[in-house]
Amino acid sequence: MRNADDSRQDSARELMEDWNLGSEEDPSYRSSSHPAAAMPREFGLDNEPASPEELGAEDSFPVGPTLLYQAFAPMSPRPVGPGSSLRAGGHRIAGAGEELADSSSAGGNGRSGKDGAVTRPTWPRLGDELGGFRLVVELGRGAFARVFLAEEMNLGRRLVALKVSRAEGDEPRLLARLQHAHIVPVHSVQDEPATGLRLLCMPFFGGANLAQLLQEAWGLTHAQATGRSLMQALDQFSQRLPAVAGQDASLGLGRVQRSRSRLRSLPASTSPSVSEPVGIVPAESAVRAQVGTARTGRLRSLVTRLVSPRDEACSCTEDQDDGQPSRQFLRRASNIQAAVWIVARLAEGLDHAHSRGLLHRDLKPANILIAGDGTPMLLDFNLAAPTDSATKAGPGDQSGEPVVHRALFGGTLPYMAPEHLDALDPEGATSPEAVEERSDLYALGLILFEMISGNHPFPEPPPGLTPAATVRCMIEDRRRRSAPSLRGCCPEVPWSLDALVSQCLDPDPDRRYQNARDLAEDLRRFLEDLPMKHCPEPSLRERLGKWARRHPGLCGSTTIALVALVLLGLMTISIMLVYDGMLDLAARMKLQAFDRGFIDSQFLLNVAGRNDEFLKKGTRTARKLLGQVGIADETTASRAGGRRARDAGQKLPAQWLLRLKPEEARRLRRQIVELLILEARAGVIVASHGGSEDDRRGALIRAISYLDLAERLDTALPSVLFAERARYHAALGDADLAAGDRVRAAQIAPTQSRDLTMLGTSLLASGDTAGAEVALRAAIAQDATSLWAWFAMGLCHFEQGRYLEAAGDFSACVACGPEYAWSHFNRALALARAGRLLDAKVSYDRALELDPDLVEARVDRALVELELDRTEEALADLRTAVAAGRREPGVLSALGETLARLGRRDEAEAMFRDLLTSHPDNVVAHVARGMTRLDRDPSGARQDFTDALNTDPRNALAHYGMARLTRTSDPPGALKNLDAALESDPHLVDAVQLRALVRARLGDRSMLDDVDFLVKAPTAQRLYNAACALAVYAETARDPRPLERSIQLLELAFKAGFSTRIATADPDLKTLRSQPDFARLIARF
Repeated sequence: MRNADDSRQDSARELMEDWNLGSEEDPSYRSSSHPAAAMPREFGLDNEPASPEELGAEDSFPVGPTLLYQAFAPMSPRPVGPGSSLRAGGHRIAGAGEELADSSSAGGNGRSGKDGAVTRPTWPRLGDELGGFRLVVELGRGAFARVFLAEEMNLGRRLVALKVSRAEGDEPRLLARLQHAHIVPVHSVQDEPATGLRLLCMPFFGGANLAQLLQEAWGLTHAQATGRSLMQALDQFSQRLPAVAGQDASLGLGRVQRSRSRLRSLPASTSPSVSEPVGIVPAESAVRAQVGTARTGRLRSLVTRLVSPRDEACSCTEDQDDGQPSRQFLRRASNIQAAVWIVARLAEGLDHAHSRGLLHRDLKPANILIAGDGTPMLLDFNLAAPTDSATKAGPGDQSGEPVVHRALFGGTLPYMAPEHLDALDPEGATSPEAVEERSDLYALGLILFEMISGNHPFPEPPPGLTPAATVRCMIEDRRRRSAPSLRGCCPEVPWSLDALVSQCLDPDPDRRYQNARDLAEDLRRFLEDLPMKHCPEPSLRERLGKWARRHPGLCGSTTIALVALVLLGLMTISIMLVYDGMLDLAARMKLQAFDRGFIDSQFLLNVAGRNDEFLKKGTRTARKLLGQVGIADETTASRAGGRRARDAGQKLPAQWLLRLKPEEARRLRRQIVELLILEARAGVIVASHGGSEDDRRGALIRAISYLDLAERLDTALPSVLFAERARYHAALGDADLAAGDRVRAAQIAPTQSRDLTMLGTSLLASGDTAGAEVALRAAIAQDATSLWAWFAMGLCHFEQGRYLEAAGDFSACVACGPEYAWSHFNRALALARAGRLLDAKVSYDRALELDPDLVEARVDRALVELELDRTEEALADLRTAVAAGRREPGVLSALGETLARLGRRDEAEAMFRDLLTSHPDNVVAHVARGMTRLDRDPSGARQDFTDALNTDPRNALAHYGMARLTRTSDPPGALKNLDAALESDPHLVDAVQLRALVRARLGDRSMLDDVDFLVKAPTAQRLYNAACALAVYAETARDPRPLERSIQLLELAFKAGFSTRIATADPDLKTLRSQPDFARLIARF
């Protein structure tokens, strides 16, 4: 036998269904004989009359929330601080047999008296004037407010919708943020201190809410599915209101002054998009037809609810739709098109609200206005809540008042997302703050499902449950099942729309649409027969159909043509899909190849003028890359720039660029601009190294044309572009143009690491190493992981002769990009210049592992190997370099010296003879041959060194060779040559070793400085020579003190691999060999 609690629960559930449908409330529900009447008074609405008889003659019976809805509606707006629990206090859900706590706040319209009792507010009556408004007719009432059609007396008695509520809550402040065509706007708001009421003035444009229209279309049903019945139902509602209000009928049709909206194109009709505020819904009680109170078990399909036979007697003529594109579209749309179009407009409005940091939290058909002109709009933001980001920047902050969350609970149970329901459950794991934008999208998906199928996607909870158990049942039902399929209810629904709805209703928020903008875009694409962008489109057949509808001219009329077209279409689609994928893949591959080439170009072109070969190679690589984007040939235009150059600057002709993502395209444009700047700079530097005046002028003109093109390619330009173009203009004598570019460069302050790095390389190329170091340190401070900032800093320190610091900078490059051979190569070069030959060889080895074709690394490694007396390895590297095309005199000279060291002197002599025959004034060849002749042909060596010094008087190696010839016969002369060599090249370590020995033989104590230099860059050979210098000085100066250190250095040399056999026979160690420690040292090694 059912008890009273069961009856109350069943009645509450029926009333919940009717509330969501917009049905009239059964007056018998309020009678004492109804089972639900036995519920406690505080469980019901405090602001509503107990029966229809309590209403005055001018009032209308309200259709308010049911008791079950009230149990889960928000309490009377109560501030909830960011740290407070929403399940505390009066927000607890009652369990079985419990009454809701703090139920006195459930009504939301009462005020507390002195004794703490809740009193009802004094509501105004029709005909009253309140705050400058005369109340004409009551449009409806809800849990917290009443809505009236009113005349605004101070503005020509214009009709407005006036919402009267208690003077509390955040709805006016929230609505004030929103200005969108599909959200009801606010004219004004004012509080009446005398009555404690708030007046919220909104425009009135007629129409009805979506729940009313769907119920009205119930009786207009017929077999063909169109949107006409929706407009007929709208017209019927619109025609009833003037009869009550005593106004002209044109008010009901939404005939207000507004601009015409632009129409969105559709395959078969025009989809309008309204861009102006349009109105507010009349509440249910004043405009609903007097339908019976009989209940139905299930909703019918929208195919039967939205459509109806054309009844000319009760429908507006199509002439009345002129200037109202929404009505025109809906009158011609099918039921699916109408539903999708309405929800798309709502999603646009919801996206606007979300972008302002507001959540709606109570989306349902009853809160959606279809205005008199057919425009859908969002209503009732009373339950809306600001997100955290919104509250931090809200109006409360500006006024210095604390910002609080209000009404974070609430909504309508059947339209809540699982996480929203879980937030209502006291035992749920979801906090109220976790209910966010995707919960509103879930509700939109439910509305779209119901509009098309006519049914709610989830079954009703079992009867007899408490409200809390009902919530938990709904949560379990939504989470344990996969997202419902719309095609399962309506097989005629397209696959793409089914996928869209399923994604909206996914129980996992992370798998839903992530924002309303994406949902609106996909809905528009559905209406426009375009492929979905943010959800899967599983049906190839549907995509083919969309394509066919977008191209109706391709459909033939005969059977043969149709079959041929279908077959051709299938083949075309297949080929297009494959081809499109191949084009995308090709574009990605070309972009990756461009990135690799760009990196190589940067390594080659950022050398600060140290090596013209690098610059020329980098220029060739840059031109090849620019040719891939279709602009390389255009840079040969004249200084003024031809039409082709201007066209190239405006549009890049390479088709694969069109397939790049926006962020990829932006990055590519920045790379192209940087390439043009580097290529212009390299051309000017190379032309300045020995080129004629015409060559230098031509290089400057080309550089300006490159920079002109770079300026047209991008908007975010670095200051370096204008600074360098100013220098080029100045070099050509264009002072005015140079001054203009300097002004533009000064207006752009480089703040990003990339711009500071480019500034540093520009200053380095101009010779301002100090300024370059400052800019590069700032770039590294901005981004310590920037490979190019560290690389440029290494070049700067290398140019300053600070080789160990440069090696450290290039080590940072290796850490940032260990896969780049150039980082290892430059590190090795700096280490070799610093005298750390073993470490340099390791870096050269790694560079060649990464890029075996890096010939520069092979040549420099051979020179290091010669220093380390690894002549066989040096010979192999040099032969490989010569075979790869490196036949310049420096490489051939090193090869000849290597052959001479290996005892193949005749072969070396023949190579030098051929080299000097073709290059008689080549200093490197003369010096290299002179070194090979030192032992066998001193006079020939002297002649070679003399010829080299006649050509280059500051050649360090030539002076060093002359010192080796005269160190025995003329030590002071040899010392003079060594000082000249070290003045030209302070890092010529061989000259330092020889000077230490010569100074030691002369008894010059300054040889200790040379010894210290050798010890700081130790190799086995250098340590041995330092030990010999100390031993010779001890013998010459008759000072035994250096002998102890000489023994120590000799031990280090032996440990580094120096031969003890040489030490036992070397005359420079004669004094040392008499020491007991020397004998023990030789015995150890």
